[in-house]
Amino acid sequence: MSNTAVRYLTMLRMVPRFPKSITTTELAERLEGHGFSVTMRSLQRDLEKLSADFPLLVDEASRPFQWSFDRNATVDIIPALDLPAALTFELARAYLSPMLPSRALSHLKPHFDEAHRTLLREKNPLGQWPNRVRVINRGLGGQRPAIDADVLETVTEALLREYQCKLTYQARNWPEPEEIVVHPFGLIFRDPNVYLIGTIEGRDGIRQLVLHRATTGELVEDTSDRPEDFDLDLYIHSGAMGILKSDDPVYLKLRCDKPALNHLIESPLGFDQITSEIDGNTFEIGVTVGDTQDLRWWLTAQAEHCDILEPAWLNKEIEATLKKGLTRTQRTTAQ
Repeated sequence: MSNTAVRYLTMLRMVPRFPKSITTTELAERLEGHGFSVTMRSLQRDLEKLSADFPLLVDEASRPFQWSFDRNATVDIIPALDLPAALTFELARAYLSPMLPSRALSHLKPHFDEAHRTLLREKNPLGQWPNRVRVINRGLGGQRPAIDADVLETVTEALLREYQCKLTYQARNWPEPEEIVVHPFGLIFRDPNVYLIGTIEGRDGIRQLVLHRATTGELVEDTSDRPEDFDLDLYIHSGAMGILKSDDPVYLKLRCDKPALNHLIESPLGFDQITSEIDGNTFEIGVTVGDTQDLRWWLTAQAEHCDILEPAWLNKEIEATLKKGLTRTQRTTAQ
């Protein structure tokens, strides 16, 4: 392949999809970084030539000119989308559609459309995939709170570029919305909410900001103060995403019924879980978990199918909760 053709392909990969854009000056600088030295005049001529065959847009009102791909441009440029990749996009569409704002998904729509066309073009049964797959989350399936698309885009860009971001945020216990500067550490999708994990400028402690409570977002191009030793997985495993009853972890030992709780063997409750087969109907697990309200909710719901062997204090606490629930149920029945 000629050097010019390689330069053209490299250039096309650098042009973002509308409404984002790139100036000819920025393109020239990036091409220089890839070993292509080209004058502004030649670059402008190349872009005009490519726009005859590719859906390139130019804003000539700005100086230097700004270039972008058409928002609805297909993605059938080399390399062609193969069946495994097309199927992956279809799976992503099924899983992400209920979780993200429509505008956030619009960035992926050309990829989704091209994936579907690929499956149909191959006359493959997978072309019917969208009609045969649904994603259902466990629980009662309440409607997810709406997240402002601008807020989500600001937060994700801040995370990727390791910048701070400014949010207008209303916490549940705040009397009114406040404008806060956030140092973002990570995003956690925990049905039905999306949480931004980070610190708030001028305040102590790592916070969990529920994104649907933010109404505006603005990128702050200052480096985020993220601790080098912060690990998102360890943070989750600590139990921080639950309502903590204490900072001390709990060593939990359960005797469980099969098949009601057999899924605990396939999906352990923690990294250190040890499973022991007792007989054909029973197994035991030992695992370290966070001391959270979620743990209590789960143990209460599974009381019919498991015995809490350790710790004894937690067994008594769940017993007391169940007795209160039974008393209330009986009182309602008697009315």
